Formats: sequence, C-alpha cells, structure tokens
Amino acid sequence: MNLRAIDLNLLVVLEALIEERGVRRAGERIGLSQSATSHALDRLRKLLGDEILVRTATGMEPTPRALGLAGPLRMALQGVQTVLTPEHFEPAQAHGTFQIAVETHETIIILPQMVDQIRTEAPLLSLTVRPGAVGDILAGIDQGRTDIGIGFFQHLPDRFMTCRLLADSHVCVMRADHPLAAEPLTLERYLQAPHLQVSMSGAPDDLVDQALAAAQQHRRIVMGLPHGLAAVIALVRSDMVTTVTRGAAQVFAGAAPLVLRALPFAVPRVEFRLVWNRRLQQSPAHRWLRQKLVTIGADAEQALRND
Repeated sequence: MNLRAIDLNLLVVLEALIEERGVRRAGERIGLSQSATSHALDRLRKLLGDEILVRTATGMEPTPRALGLAGPLRMALQGVQTVLTPEHFEPAQAHGTFQIAVETHETIIILPQMVDQIRTEAPLLSLTVRPGAVGDILAGIDQGRTDIGIGFFQHLPDRFMTCRLLADSHVCVMRADHPLAAEPLTLERYLQAPHLQVSMSGAPDDLVDQALAAAQQHRRIVMGLPHGLAAVIALVRSDMVTTVTRGAAQVFAGAAPLVLRALPFAVPRVEFRLVWNRRLQQSPAHRWLRQKLVTIGADAEQALRND
C-alpha cells in the first residue's frame, strides 16, 4: 500500500471509531461533525476492504479485523505523537486521555488524588481507568491500549519498565456493630467468620490466603466482589468481614460505619508498582504522569505510617 496515496488523518478517525464504537461519539472525541466522521468511515471501508463497524443488537461493534488493528494502530499513533511532542511538557495546554489499567482496588487511595491534580494542573487532560488481570494489563501495555499499569507485579519481562508506588499492610474490616468488633480478634474467631474477598483481577487467592496456607490454615470465603463500593455495602448489611490493605480500609471506614481490626497473624507488606512500556520511557507527558503518581504514592504511604 502506497502511504503517499493515503490520508493519514483517517488513522485518527479509525482509532476513535474502534474505541468509541459509534460515529457520533467518535466525531465528538476528535472534533469532527457526524457527517464528516461518517464520510471518513466510508473512505476507511473502501481503503481496508472491511466494514470496520457493524450494527448489532447491542449497538455498533468493531469487526474482527478492526479489533486486530486497534493495538498496532494505537502504538503507531503514540509513536507519531512522541516524535512531534515538544521536549518540554506543558500540562495546562496538554490535550488527550491517559489510559490506566489496575489489578487491585487499593488504587482507590491514589487515583482520586491524581484526578484532582489533573483537574487543577492539566484541565484538558483526562483519565480512563480499567480493571484487569495481570496478563490482560501487560497485553494492553504491549499493544499500546494502556499507558500505565498499577498493581502487584512480579517477574516482569525486560521489555517493561517498573517502579515502586507504595507499600501497605493488611487489616480486617467489619461493620461497627459486628459481633467480633467488641472483643479481641483471635485467629480462631477470624477463621470462623464468613469472609468477603475483594478482587478486581479475579485471582482465586491473595497474600492473605498464602499466609494462612503457610500456617496450614484456611479462611471461609463466602462471597467475592470486584469493587470496593460493592464491598462496603455488603459489609454494612452482613456479618461478613474482609481483609484489605490499611489504605483501602480507611477509605471504606470513611464511607460507612465500619471498623478496622489488626490481624491475628502475620501477612507480608504488599508492594504496589507502576508498569509501562520502554517506548514511553522518555515521553514528557508520560514522565509527568509517572512523577505525579509516584509522589502521591509516597505521600499516601507516609500518611499510613503516621496513622
């Protein structure tokens, strides 16, 4: 295919169509009218010999070929943007969206502060946050769909860059009038309680289960939920307890009548990390994002230690 015969602006439209799954929304995202975006879609269909978007019972959906193009397309556009981006990043004038993927609900103590700082310092920027398992997050970074991942990452391939975000310890959380709240939490009482597991990644166990298994013990998990808000509601309305990091527990307790109790057994402190692709290492915008997250993480960890 002769690139000189192609309007490369169509690639920007193609990315928006795949991401937004609709002509109107794609046009709004890139500043084109609906008719102009529809015309661009017609040109893309002829160029690629593919429908790109097809109507289904649930709305417009990308074709298999369009989905296959999504990752390489985003990587190509990121590369062009990196080449053309000034070496000095000006947050107040910057446009665009950072794509962040998280594998753990503990980011609840980091991302709201990040949003506040972006609204103050870079009001034309925005964040899109998606949950995912480790493999999905790394695949998204590889394919250019994700700018940065946050989670409990270990043994990363060399093509990824990583740095420490914060470390935290675990506590047990329950409703304020829970039968276990009025007395010391022993290991026996902890193991007898019905447990709620909060996991965005869907992992069958975590550091808590691993610590118990090392002591030949096992807790009784009666419910699993992917999100912190759902966990707060479930805890307030039941006799379940959950074990989460202290930072997340404090957020939970600030939103509902819940209390924190020290665990009657040792769990190693968990370290959360940032992960990104090496190709973004020198991107001024990406460096700005990482520095903000690292600073927020350090401040949050210091506050937890002083609590």
